Order: sequence, then C-alpha cells, then structure tokens
Amino acid sequence: MSSSSQSATGTPSCTLPDGASCWLCLEEGPDDSGAPLVRDCSCRGHSGFAHLPCLVQYAESKSRDLAERGAITLREFFHEKIFEQCPNCKQPFQGNIPYGMTTAQLSFFEREFKDVLSWQMGALMKRILVLDGRKEADRVEGEDICAKMLTLIDKMKKNRDPSLDVIALATIYQEIGIFYYRVDTKQSLQKGKGYLETAMDIVVTLGGRELQCLVEAIKNNLANVEARLSGVSIPDEHAGSDLRSFRTRYDFLLRAIGQNDVRTMQMGVHLATALFEAYQTLEALRLLEKLACASRRVHGSDHRITADTAFLLRQYQVRRASIGDGLSYQALRYENDGKSCVIQGPIPSNIYAPRNVDDEKTVSVATAVIYFSLGSPVMLHGLKKAAHLNGEIGEVRGYCELTDRCVVHLEDKGLRPVKVKHENVRIVFDVPDPKKESSS
Repeated sequence: MSSSSQSATGTPSCTLPDGASCWLCLEEGPDDSGAPLVRDCSCRGHSGFAHLPCLVQYAESKSRDLAERGAITLREFFHEKIFEQCPNCKQPFQGNIPYGMTTAQLSFFEREFKDVLSWQMGALMKRILVLDGRKEADRVEGEDICAKMLTLIDKMKKNRDPSLDVIALATIYQEIGIFYYRVDTKQSLQKGKGYLETAMDIVVTLGGRELQCLVEAIKNNLANVEARLSGVSIPDEHAGSDLRSFRTRYDFLLRAIGQNDVRTMQMGVHLATALFEAYQTLEALRLLEKLACASRRVHGSDHRITADTAFLLRQYQVRRASIGDGLSYQALRYENDGKSCVIQGPIPSNIYAPRNVDDEKTVSVATAVIYFSLGSPVMLHGLKKAAHLNGEIGEVRGYCELTDRCVVHLEDKGLRPVKVKHENVRIVFDVPDPKKESSS
C-alpha cells in the first residue's frame, strides 16, 4: 500500500510508491533526523526521491567541485543550478523544496565562500524569491537579506566585479522592491516603490533595446505598488499591461528554452490566468489544455505544473451565471430547444474556493432570466439583420445597461465586437478545437 511523500515542510508532494528510496543514501523512509523522502520535480516511478539533507549535501559537494575548477563567476555557477534543479531530470524543484534548498545554499556560501561576493549575491537573490513577506519570520529575514544585498552592491562596485552588469544591478533592485511590495504595509510599499524606481533608472540610463522585457516587468511592478498605495484596485489598463507582459515573456521563453521547459510552462500558466481575468476565456482554456497535455507527457501526472493546469481547467470550464438573486450558479445544459437552462448551485463567488456539492440544488430556469458571467464563452444565434454572424463564437466582455444587451467579442479577429440581445446568445459548454473547425 502506497503512502505520501512529504515536502520539505511536511506537506504531501506526490505519491510515494512501495519500495521508493533516496537515490543518494539509498535508504527507504525518513532519515535518522526524521526528514521524509521528497520529490517535486519531473522524475517518475521510483526515481528522484531523496531526503532534503541528502540533496543539500550533494549540492554542497558539487559546489566545491565547481570552485576547485575555477568556475567562480555568478553566471558560471548559477548556470549549473546545483541547488535549484533535480540532478536527474534537470527540472527545477517545485513546491516547498526550494525553501529548504535556498536556506542551505545561503548558509553554505556565507560559511565557505565569504570572499566570492557574486556567489553570495546570487544566493541572497534566490532566497528572497521564496520568502513570504506577510509572515513575520520571513519578513524579518527578508529585510536582513535586503540590507546584505545593498551592502554587497557597494562592495562589488568597489571591486569592479564584472558580474555586476546593468542587468544584474537592475534585477537586484527590482527583487528588493518586489519583496517590500509583498510585505504590503504602507511603509514597505514606499520602500518598494523607491527601489523599483532605482531599477528603472538603471535600465533606462544604461540599458538598450535588449532590456525592453525587463523594463516592462519593472513598469508593471511599479503600477502594482502605486495602485496598492492609492488603496484602489489596479485599473484595467494595468491589467492589460500585465497581460501583454506575460505574453511577451511567454513568447520569449518559447523561443529561448522551448515549450517543454518548466519555466516556460509556469509562465504559460501565468499567461492563462491573466487571460481568464481579462475575460479572454477561450484563449485561456486552449492554452491550459496545451500546457496540461505537454506537462503530462514530459513531466508526468504527479508534477506540480500538471496538477496546476488540471485544477485551473476544472475551474475555468465552469460556466457561471446568475438569475438576479445575487448568487452564482453553474449552468449545465440547455433544454426545450434552448428555452430553459439547467443550473446548479448556489456556488461560491470566488472561482477558486471549494464547493460543497451536497448543499447545491439542480433546477431548470427560463433562459431569459439568466445573466452570463463576464468571460463566458458564447455562440451567436437567431440574428436576423446580422445573420452572417450566427454560429460565431466569442466571449461576453460587458453589458450595455442602456440597451440591455451583451457586449460580445468574437473569436474571429476580423470581426468587430457586437452588442446583442440575451436571446441571441447561447453558452458554449464545450469549446471547439479551432483546427477541427477550420478543416470542416
């Protein structure tokens, strides 16, 4: 009978098959300190399981080997990703494993490589990325790390360290700014804004066109900080900017490292989420289906990307609607030639919240009383003056209260958005494959 492998903090990470053992010490089950077997990478079957202390010991040994070979620059060392990725499948560690590995990496460098400033800076940057600024212990540690990073900048400048180029310097200030943004107090947000502005000044003054992606990322982070400081939600134009940024970075990673790399897939998940939040559900669903299929094939069914894409697909495939009572329901199917619709609910308004299906009821209501949630995939039908649009698929992006019509953006980019009556719109429950549609 199988049990669960535990992550670095004791939460389940994947199914632990019978007979699984640490590939480093070859022992089954927890080690002498009680550390469980963990695996949060792309290994499958019995491979890839290890104790966190064994992973740390292995990474430290490999780091010493690198140092002895003279590979002491920041880029040379972090190209190896010794503390970041599984040595077997060469994919980044996921879940809680990076939290333990970055702690060990920073401690190791400060202990054994005090004079290699670029290595220490890299380890500090890796560590601050995994800290949750809302947790007191992480906030205190993060503020200490920020102070160390600023001190190291001065030392590296004084030593004319070649590792501290424009990209590295701007990225350091950006990461400090993002950390203070995550702390999310008024004082920390002001600090974060200052560091992000410094990062922007560096890339604008010293950088070139090749840094445009970094410029966009800093702009988006500044917009988030300023919106939080003002106490309002990020305006739609900022959301659109985020979407463009995610798309730019996803396209770049596709070209640079390929669609099967975990980093590309993670950015794809971010892009799909941004698409869904921008009410572009059709593109979000198709991207998630592509990512889910690739992740299952390349990284296996236990991988975190596979699980994340499957979860988002389930949530985004729910056709949400309301019937004027202030509650949310799931639309299931049409009946009576589309005159009525079967709905189930009420369901949580937060799409990511768990549902208690036992408390939900299934009823049939008149289609005329249904209001579609923004982003709902729909098909136009029954149009007379614009009969050529019947059968076109799109998404509800808004409502015109003055005319009581849905604003539908059509998937065919050659067609302009249209305002149509509710009776001329039907929910699309199964998103068609555009390739099959074009070939038929």
